[in-house]
Amino acid sequence: MPKSRTIFIIICICAAFLLLQFVGLKFIFDKVNPKQFLEELPPWEAVKLFLSKCDSSGLAAFIIEPSLLRAVREGSLRRIELWNQEHHDSVAFGVIEPGLDKLHLVLSAMKQHGYEFWEKSDPDPRGMTALSRKSYRVIPTHCLLWVSLEGHTPMLIHLVIFYKRESYLWHAAGQDRDHLPPYSIDESIFAKTPGSYSVFEMSLLYIDDAQLQFPNDTYTFLKEMDTSEFIECDYTRAYHFYSTYRSDQSKEVELFKRKSRQLLLTVKNVLDLMGIRFWLSSGTCLGWFRQCDFISHTTDVDIGIFITEYREELVSFLENAGFVLTHRFGRVSDSLELSFLFGDIKLDIFFFYVTDNHIWNGGTQASTGNKY
Repeated sequence: MPKSRTIFIIICICAAFLLLQFVGLKFIFDKVNPKQFLEELPPWEAVKLFLSKCDSSGLAAFIIEPSLLRAVREGSLRRIELWNQEHHDSVAFGVIEPGLDKLHLVLSAMKQHGYEFWEKSDPDPRGMTALSRKSYRVIPTHCLLWVSLEGHTPMLIHLVIFYKRESYLWHAAGQDRDHLPPYSIDESIFAKTPGSYSVFEMSLLYIDDAQLQFPNDTYTFLKEMDTSEFIECDYTRAYHFYSTYRSDQSKEVELFKRKSRQLLLTVKNVLDLMGIRFWLSSGTCLGWFRQCDFISHTTDVDIGIFITEYREELVSFLENAGFVLTHRFGRVSDSLELSFLFGDIKLDIFFFYVTDNHIWNGGTQASTGNKY
């Protein structure tokens, strides 16, 4: 047989073999959903993929998932490996006021890897007042990313979008009755209600070739999760109030409100430092509930504290912060009330007592000493 014919036959056999391999692999690939490979991606690999896309798109995402935060703050690959072995329905990340271009770059990049996404938007509350009850600006607030596989619930990547509101960070609720997400996020602390957090600095860490950003004071961030629920003021109610009773916008009233806000911020810092819970009480609570502001004709600020959280050093802590004790009514066992001056603004602290099935607080008339 001529040499050239032998070579031709060998080439044909090789080509036929390669063709059979191609057809066989195509058959297997068509039968198996390619998304299955992504679906089986371990949680840590999904985290790395998402963060890599954020990094390349210039989106400064940071970790807020409690379980992952606790693992990351240890700074060891071993803790990440242990976290990766646990069962996770979702993992949450945060981002502060992202540009829409960067956000959509990340969503598009993840889509190329087989991920689908759901996006939620809400009216921007930062421009709302009692006079302008509606916000006509819409902002993105939550995003979900997942890989679909029939008959299987995927692990969700949940991106929570934070916005700056005065001296704190705010996020909207993730639940939406009119625009339901494809998978439930009801168990997420970031989905149930709007939340507010102290502004924090970031830590940067590299683990397993992944660049991880997370709140520097992880302990405080995790602690604030328990008390982060944010209740928006009812601007419609306030609008109706001011439609009936004119708003006093005199310089004296504006000065009183500014001083009162500073007083509240100062007393909050002191009580937070002491680990004492408090709430707006009496006229201050009524003003916020009814008109989203301080009542202009009052001259004081009222807060409430459970008597079980009272400590004798409270007075000295407040005095060190610039408060002056002017009156002490009642006793720790009955109707305790403390009055302070902060500049020329009065602070009344009412202590509340729990008895059987109700909670009460006493009050004493300063001029007569009568107790109510």
